[in-house]
Amino acid sequence: MIKPFTEDDLVRFIYDEINENERLDLNESLQSNIHLRASLEQINKAKSLLEGFILKAPKDVISRILYASKNFHSA
Repeated sequence: MIKPFTEDDLVRFIYDEINENERLDLNESLQSNIHLRASLEQINKAKSLLEGFILKAPKDVISRILYASKNFHSA
């Protein structure tokens, strides 16, 4: 019997966060389920787009974080 997989399962698959049994089951499901394959392709595309972003904090924000970090005293 083929287990139903969720988008969360697909994300875990993409990031190699599933065990070998899950991987085998998911690969089997991908062979026979066109909708699951389409979802996997969409998630892979989103992952690729996100990897292209470079986020930079403004210098004043970084300065405030560093100042707070240097002046932080744990109780």
